[in-house]
Amino acid sequence: MDINKPKTFETSDKAHADLFNEMVQTLLENDNGLLEQLLNHIQDMNLHASETEKKKWNDSQNYKITADNGMQLINVSADSKIFDAIKDKGTCTFYAASGVEDSPSPSNISLRGMQIVGQNNIGAGFAVDIAGNAYSFYYNSGHTTITWTPLPNISDLNKWNGSQLIKITNDTGGVRVSVGSTENLLDKLTETGKTFGTFYSPAGVQDNPSALASRGFYHFTSSDSNNKGTFGWVIAIDYKNNMFTNYLDLNLGWQGWRRSLTEADQEVTWTTPRILNGWKLYSTSSLPIRFSKNALGEVEINGAVRDGPLGEIPVFVLPEGYRPKQPVYYVGVASSLGTSGTPQYHRTLITTDGRVCVQLSSNTANPTEFITFLIKFSTL
Repeated sequence: MDINKPKTFETSDKAHADLFNEMVQTLLENDNGLLEQLLNHIQDMNLHASETEKKKWNDSQNYKITADNGMQLINVSADSKIFDAIKDKGTCTFYAASGVEDSPSPSNISLRGMQIVGQNNIGAGFAVDIAGNAYSFYYNSGHTTITWTPLPNISDLNKWNGSQLIKITNDTGGVRVSVGSTENLLDKLTETGKTFGTFYSPAGVQDNPSALASRGFYHFTSSDSNNKGTFGWVIAIDYKNNMFTNYLDLNLGWQGWRRSLTEADQEVTWTTPRILNGWKLYSTSSLPIRFSKNALGEVEINGAVRDGPLGEIPVFVLPEGYRPKQPVYYVGVASSLGTSGTPQYHRTLITTDGRVCVQLSSNTANPTEFITFLIKFSTL
């Protein structure tokens, strides 16, 4: 705003003209001062807002999320539900007294929370009870209550941070290492390095401990520069429930599979052989001839025969798997009939092809009247 300056008075009476002009000049000065104060708010204690401030206020959110004193906006009493109190609200803070119907707290103590996303019947947020337990929540259109999820606390974090994080199975609970039919079981396991895990090995795999498929555990406590296991062990169980162990020593290599024996392995099955070449059972009731093999690969023959020929003519033949790796000689009791009660003996040979032959008898009067066996040898 500009103030126009009037013209001065000019008269022949200069003294009166100067007085009048001086008065007009004073009025002009006062007007200019007032204008300056109006424009620049000089000595104005209530400053006017700038355009930037006006825009900031005009663009601000006028919705309350707390009470005027900073407390929670919504109070939920013990006879009410949190869901009913906030389901039609936007972002807001709330307090729920102990005993509310839909509290997430196990002991139903009081809690405070905030709904951070909300519209009619759709919302999400979080809450903390007075014991410091935290929860997140959500509800959607059509829900009749809040779904709460407990959040981890320090105890949970310490438990997880102190836990063992290595995988011993695959993500679906299967084995960590599956050995291919053309692969080597022990090589495949050492390639896993310093670790613990589970494996499956099908029948026929090289270095499998059994002729059957097996499953088991492995544990290597150190590894070399190529991350291959150098010290460790393997436990394998085949599908007939036989258990085997093996140990790897960097300096000695794999020690070889060893089968662990159980009470069941002490049980043996006795087989009655087919008697050959004129030999007969001495007694079918008290001393039947029979043979068996235990889990250690030891074959036992017991019983008695009579009336057969001496020499390399077999009494019976052991089947494959029951034969010695080298010839076995056995000295046993023979009949003393006709020798005035003097104890007599016989010598029996068991060959690598399974023939059981009574070679000779010290009783020359009745050499084969009674020939007894109580023989035990290893097939390994």
